Amino acid sequence: MKKALLVLGVCSAFQGCGPLEGLAGHPTENDAGRLVIVGGALDVENAAVYAAVLDGRLGDGPLCVIPTASSDPAEAIESMVANLDGYGGAGTAMGVFLPRDEPDRARDPAAADELRGCSGFYFTGGSQSRILDVFLPAGDTTAAFRALRKRWLEGAVVAGSSAGAAMMSRIMISGGSSDEAVSHGVARSEDGDGVELRPGMGFFEPILDQHFLARGRIGRLIVAVIDPGSPRVGLGIDENTALVVDGSSAEVLGASGVVMVDGRAAVATGPGRATDVQVSLAGSGDLIDLTSFAVQRDSTKRELPIETRSVVPGNDPFERWALLRLISGLAAASAAEATYELAGATLTLRKADGFSASASYLAGGIEGTPSGLSAGPFRVDLMNR
Repeated sequence: MKKALLVLGVCSAFQGCGPLEGLAGHPTENDAGRLVIVGGALDVENAAVYAAVLDGRLGDGPLCVIPTASSDPAEAIESMVANLDGYGGAGTAMGVFLPRDEPDRARDPAAADELRGCSGFYFTGGSQSRILDVFLPAGDTTAAFRALRKRWLEGAVVAGSSAGAAMMSRIMISGGSSDEAVSHGVARSEDGDGVELRPGMGFFEPILDQHFLARGRIGRLIVAVIDPGSPRVGLGIDENTALVVDGSSAEVLGASGVVMVDGRAAVATGPGRATDVQVSLAGSGDLIDLTSFAVQRDSTKRELPIETRSVVPGNDPFERWALLRLISGLAAASAAEATYELAGATLTLRKADGFSASASYLAGGIEGTPSGLSAGPFRVDLMNR
């Protein structure tokens, strides 16, 4: 994949680009850096994802590991530096401490100088709010943020896992479970119930979520994208899987997949409720067009054989891997839909016009599902009972 950038057209199709606005040097298609957005729990043996990070470097400096999100920054640095050095050789990576309990450091010109010498950046997991509190406290830019963004605009890769992935959105999910989102909608105060949203770092326009299938986060991403103040598209990246963004195209790499939740044609029926949300699963090797949000499947995948049988959805769509199991079941069955009864709501997935499913192999994927599974589109309705 060529090293380019998420183009401005992706931002202009929505509602602007948050902290990117008002800063000199908007990104262009040819000069800014790759994003490697990892859904968490990255296995040290996932060579394809590590290669995507290292191939996106610019210049001869170290790839800088930033552990701001972590509750144990020293351990986070030690682990990721060792992994990156294991692939790139000794001295490939180094840590840069910008801890939450030393907020003035992000305003220090010395910290900005350190970041300007980096060939790329890797943000570790933890709490994404810590990253925003340091780099963009109360929405104000810092010397560290400006240096980081300038290097990205010049072509340096920005990568991150878990919290380091969530922070890349213009509007960021900062907390709340799927159950809370469906019961309470979007939290309207810092201590409110529901899915918590706040401005993110603004490297990517669609809302990002991580640990997505493993932690049953479909409910909170649906509620987030149908909220009037949010981007209309969200991408949920599963564990040990990455979305690699180059220009207006993004490739799925890794063990699982990326769930696209498209609310552009959704019909709101009340707070936190809508019909006609479109959902698709993109598997490893697939490409997502970030202008049209169409999925181009890996041409080596084969269509799944269809069996004449029904699908039993289970009791809880938000339990671990439940959505993946349901998508896999519907993809290989003649059944057209499945409905969950929730507290105060129903969640229905049905195969939409043009539905198809394919995979690299019929087995070998997460939870015994087909490897590289791609399926969609589904129409999803979240309605009051």
